[in-house]
Amino acid sequence: MSRAQQDQPASSEHGQDLARRMTEALEKVAASYGDVGVQAVLRESGHLAWSACRGLAVRESSVPVVDQTMFCFASFGKLVLAAFALRQVEAGRLELDRPIEAYIGDTVPGSGVVTARMLMGHTAGYPDVFSDPKVTPFFPPGGPGAGTGSHYDPNRPYTFDMLAAGIHNPVDPGEHWDYSNAAYLVLGHVLSSIVGDTEALERACMDFVACAGGGMTIYRSQSALPRLAHGYLVQRDGTLLDYFTAYGARGIPTDLYGLPFADGAFAGTAMGAAQFLDELFVHTRLLRSATVREMIAPTPQAAAIGETYGLGTRRVVVGERIWQGHTGTYGGFTALGGTDRSCGATLVVVANRIADVDRVPPGSDHVATVIWTALAETYEAEAVGFVS
Repeated sequence: MSRAQQDQPASSEHGQDLARRMTEALEKVAASYGDVGVQAVLRESGHLAWSACRGLAVRESSVPVVDQTMFCFASFGKLVLAAFALRQVEAGRLELDRPIEAYIGDTVPGSGVVTARMLMGHTAGYPDVFSDPKVTPFFPPGGPGAGTGSHYDPNRPYTFDMLAAGIHNPVDPGEHWDYSNAAYLVLGHVLSSIVGDTEALERACMDFVACAGGGMTIYRSQSALPRLAHGYLVQRDGTLLDYFTAYGARGIPTDLYGLPFADGAFAGTAMGAAQFLDELFVHTRLLRSATVREMIAPTPQAAAIGETYGLGTRRVVVGERIWQGHTGTYGGFTALGGTDRSCGATLVVVANRIADVDRVPPGSDHVATVIWTALAETYEAEAVGFVS
């Protein structure tokens, strides 16, 4: 069966009823955010069960969100990059528990102790790179680390060396779990060394995601710009700041995705993210089953504090379902995708709005998570009702 045939929504009476209720749930919760642009996709055992688009991709020109609209995935890309890294482990090019100095020498602090497993599992102990005074000026006000933005230029390419200025000696490497963007910046540096250089890593990552059907990109290009939604941040006075135009970007802001930002390197469609999760967690075509089991198992350090993070992925529990996936937040975009491996269901939501945390209840600033949770609850209720 071709992918196009697989991606025809179910036409059964139950499938139609599920689609109707999912659409109703999406509109009800998303309406509270006005014209927020959203893509949502539900797949079951590799087949498209339901999908929907709503809202505006670009408010100023009233461009609607369509199936082909791309969104910044932000930290959802950590899951993608971790899977790519584990592919290198399977190929014998990377060892999980070998100090990374074997691949990059002493180019980053702690390389003689830190391992790839620590980097992927957020146990390396690297402090927050984006709050370092040497790095914060390169980002806009209210951006990573709430920097001043005094040197922010959305048209100037970033380099790893610019970000590495804020990477310092890790604290108690391997001892504790602490979410770290710096760890993934270093992971990208390691992977670039393994495959050749940054350009080689970009090509290799694109080949990897193509195995899952595409729908993702690591490249910022003028050709991608017309397809990309703009990200919007809700200001304290209620107005919306367009992350693309507020700082004079002539194209896609250079900090939005792509390397050297290995902590959030990918953009794409909700369908692309859903297909990737399917291939990774349902069909296990991207990694061996044993590797996937290792990837999703919470690390001892994470489990010690009640976290469920494994290697680039964590669990989200809704009702009786355990969804394996990742969230993402950056530049006016939010994302959440997860797979219930027990039944082969995958649910992905991407949105182009981040609400002001001073104006909304705790947790509801992450628009994609709020919408995703409502859809997951609807799916849970429909599945229970169908079975009974």
